[in-house]
Amino acid sequence: MENTGKPLNTKNLKFTQWTIEKRNLHDLNELKSNILKNLENSDLLDKKALLMLSGGKDSATALALCKELNINVDLCIHYVHNWSWDISKNEAEKLAKKYKVPIIFPDITEKLSKKIRGAKGKSICRICKDIMKIRAVEYANENGFDIIITGDTALEKISGPILDDLRAKNPNSEDKEFYHKMELSKIPRRYDTYFLRPLLRLSQNDVMAIHEHYDINVQRVHEVGDKIGHWREGCCLKYCDPEEKITTDLFDEVFHLNKYLTEVARENNIRASVLLPSKDILVLPKTKSNVKIVLDAINDFYASRSRSISTNETSIPSKNGDENENKSKDENKNETLTLDNFNYSRWQGW
Repeated sequence: MENTGKPLNTKNLKFTQWTIEKRNLHDLNELKSNILKNLENSDLLDKKALLMLSGGKDSATALALCKELNINVDLCIHYVHNWSWDISKNEAEKLAKKYKVPIIFPDITEKLSKKIRGAKGKSICRICKDIMKIRAVEYANENGFDIIITGDTALEKISGPILDDLRAKNPNSEDKEFYHKMELSKIPRRYDTYFLRPLLRLSQNDVMAIHEHYDINVQRVHEVGDKIGHWREGCCLKYCDPEEKITTDLFDEVFHLNKYLTEVARENNIRASVLLPSKDILVLPKTKSNVKIVLDAINDFYASRSRSISTNETSIPSKNGDENENKSKDENKNETLTLDNFNYSRWQGW
C-alpha cells in the first residue's frame, strides 16, 4: 500500500503529563503525524526499513505503530546467542508472523565471546548493543535498506546525543521547537544510517498505553530487568556483577541459574533475578515470602548441580590429588542462602 504521508484515522490516545511537558508531544495522532512528516522531509516515506525486533514490548509496539502507518517494514531482525532467552526469540517470531513481516535470527555468539575479553560486567549491554547495531547497519547496506527501526524509548541514553545534534542544527531555537524531529536521525553519526525510533519521546507509561491500544500480547520472561520502576526485560547477561571480569564460563552460570529462576518466577507470578558471582538477588514484589521463594530456588539449583558433579566424580577417577582447593571454592560458592545471610542487590540503585 502506498504511503500518503497522512496518519490513519483511528482512535486517538492522549499522552501522560511527562511526555506532554518534557517532549512537547500530546497524543498518538500527533506522534503519527510527526513521524510521517519527518520521513517525507527526508524522502524516506516509501523506502525499505529493517526493524530490530527483540520480542519485548517496546520493539513490538514500534512494529505495530510502523505497520499502521504503512511504513515499508520489509524485514525484522532478532539476534540470538548461546545465553539469550528462547521466550524472546519465540515472541519475536510470533510478532513477525502477526504483522506479516519476514524475520531472520543472526547468531552473534562468536563475536560476543571475542569482544568481552578483558571487559567487566557493567560493559556487557554496551558491547552487545554495539555488535547488534553494527550487524544491522551492515545488513541494511548490503541489502538495500534505507532505514533501521528500533524500539528505543525516552529511557534510552541515545536521546542526549540526538538532542545535542538538533541543538547544533537549530542554535536559535528552544528545544521544544524541534522535539518533533527526534524520532528520525542519523545518530550515532559513525553509522551514516537513518534510524527511526518511533517511541523515543515516550514515557514507559505511554509506551504501555500504546501497547494495549494495539492489543499486543507479549509473553514475559519474568526477569527483574534493568530499569527501576519499569518492567524492562532483555537477556540474562546483565546479571554479571558490574565489577566482575566477564567470561563465557560466567555467562554459562548466569544463564542457567537465571533461566531456572525465571521458570520459578513464572510459576509464582513474580519477577526474579540473581547477580553472579555475588549471588545478590533481585525480586519483585519485594516481600519476605517472595525472597524465600527465590532463595529456595537458588539453593535447589546449586544442590542439584552438586549432586550431578558428585555423580561424575564417582564414575571418573581424579587424575591428581591437588583438587582440594577447587572443591573448597565450590563449597564456599554453594553455601546455602537463608533469610539471615542473603543480600538484596544494590545494583543500579536497588
